[in-house]
Amino acid sequence: MAIYHLSTKPVSRSSGRTATASIAYRAGIAIKDKRTGKEHDYTKRSGVAYTRLHTPNGLKIDRNELWNLAETTETRKNSRTAREIVVNLPHELSGRLRVMLVNDFAKDLANQYGVAVDVAIHTPDAQGDNRNHHAHIMLTTRKLERLESGRVALTDKSQLEMSNTQLKERGLPSAREELKAIREQWANITNKHLKEAKIDARIDHRSHKDRGLEQLPTKKLGWEASALERKGIKTATGDYNRKVEEYNHAMQQLAIIEKSLNAVTEQREQSNDKLREGIERAVKLIESATHNTAWADKRARQVNERVNDSQQGIEGAEREIDASTSAIDQADRSIAEHQQSKLKAEREAQLQQQAKEPKPLRPSSKEPHIKGAEAIDRYNTRVLDLERQYQQDKQRSIEPLKEELAQLQQAYDTDKKSVFMGKKTWVQQREEKLEEIRQLNSKIEAKEFMAKTESRRYAIKFIANHEPQTVQEAKQGQQAIEEYKEQQKQQQPQVEPLQVRTSKNKNNDKGMDR
Repeated sequence: MAIYHLSTKPVSRSSGRTATASIAYRAGIAIKDKRTGKEHDYTKRSGVAYTRLHTPNGLKIDRNELWNLAETTETRKNSRTAREIVVNLPHELSGRLRVMLVNDFAKDLANQYGVAVDVAIHTPDAQGDNRNHHAHIMLTTRKLERLESGRVALTDKSQLEMSNTQLKERGLPSAREELKAIREQWANITNKHLKEAKIDARIDHRSHKDRGLEQLPTKKLGWEASALERKGIKTATGDYNRKVEEYNHAMQQLAIIEKSLNAVTEQREQSNDKLREGIERAVKLIESATHNTAWADKRARQVNERVNDSQQGIEGAEREIDASTSAIDQADRSIAEHQQSKLKAEREAQLQQQAKEPKPLRPSSKEPHIKGAEAIDRYNTRVLDLERQYQQDKQRSIEPLKEELAQLQQAYDTDKKSVFMGKKTWVQQREEKLEEIRQLNSKIEAKEFMAKTESRRYAIKFIANHEPQTVQEAKQGQQAIEEYKEQQKQQQPQVEPLQVRTSKNKNNDKGMDR
C-alpha cells in the first residue's frame, strides 16, 4: 500500500550546512562554492534517478549560479540559505509517473511562493526496502525575480521563511498552518495521480488521531537506525515499532470480537422487540374480547389461540436469548483467552529479547566455594568499569556543546534591542537565536541518550575482542555454578502432585461462567 511521508527542515549555516553542498550531494553534481572557495563533487555517487530545476514564471538560471547566489545573498553567519522537503513516492507508480508527480508538486510550490525549486529523485538503497522511492526538493528561502536591469536575483524572504509575527501582520496563515496546507497539497496531488493510473491505493496526510483510528503510529527509523537494523542490530526505535505492530494486531483482533458481540446483542434486542410486540397484540385482543359480549366465546377462543401462539413465540424468543447469552459467554471466554495468549506472547517476546541481548554473568557471591566463581566477579567488575569509562568519555565530548549552549542561552537572555535596530529585525534575530538553541539542545540530548544506551554493549564487545581469556574463565565459572545447581536440584526429594477433583455438572459450570 502507498505510504504517506513528508518532512521539511531548513539548511542553516548554524548547523554547518550550505545550500551548495546540499544540492551537490542530492543531485549528484559538482559545484564550487564561491563564498567559501570549497568544491563539492558528488558526480560519482549512485542512486540519483532524476533531477530538474523549476523557477517561477520560467526564469532562466543555471543550477550552479542559483545556489551560489543563495549563499552570497545571505550575510549572517547563522542564515538559512535553503529549505528541504523530503517526500515518499508511491512504489505502485512507474518511474515515469513518479517523475510527473514530483514535477507537478514542484511547479505548484514555485508559482505559489515565487521561489526556485530543485528536484532530485533517489532510488531505494540496495540493502534497504526496495519500495523506498523518494524525492529531495530544495527551495530557495528568497523569491526569485527579474530586476528592472534585466538581472535575475533573489529578493525578499518567501512566505515559508517569515516569522509568525510577520505573517500575522500581513494577514497570512501561521507557519504551522502553512505546513499543514503543504502536506494536504502533496496528498491531493499524489491521490490524483494514483487515480489517473487506475491504482486503488490512496494516502492521507492526517494523523491517526485526526482520522479517528485507535492504532498507534510507528516512528521513522532514519538512515542510521535503518543501517543498524539491516545488520541485525536492534535499535530502540525499531523495538518500539515492533511493539506498536503487535499492539495494532491485537487491537484488530479485539475489533473483530467486538463486532461479533455487537451482532449478537443486536440479534437479542430484535428478539426482545418481537416478544414485546407479541405480548402487546395479545393484550389488545384480550381488551377487545372483554367489551364484545356477542362474540365473547368466539373471541375467547381466538384470544386463546393467539395467546398460545404468543406463548410459543415467547418460548422461541427465550431459546434465542439463551443462545445469544451462550454466544456472549463464549465471546467473553474468547476475549479472556485472547488476552491471556497476548500476555503470554508478550512475555515470551520479552524473554526472547532478553536472551538475545548480551548480559553480564550472574554474580557468584552465593557460591563462593565453587571453582571459577571469582572469575565471574572479575568479569562483571570489568564490565562495570568499562561502562563507566565509556560514559565518562562521552560526557567529556558533550561538555563543549553544553558550554556553547550555556553561552547561547546567556546571550539570548541578556540580548537587548539597540536604539539603531528596528523592532522587526530584533524580533527576527531573537527567533533565529532561539531556534539555534533548540537545535543544539536536541543534539546534546541525542548524544547523552546514545552514551547511556550503548555503554553496556560497548563494554561486553570490548572484553570479547581484547580480553578473551577473561570471558573464557567467566564462562567456565558459570558452567560450574550451573552444574552445581543441577546436582542440588537432583538431590531434592520428589513430591507427588496434588490431584484436584473437578465437578462435571454443566449447570454449575454455566453458573460459574456467568
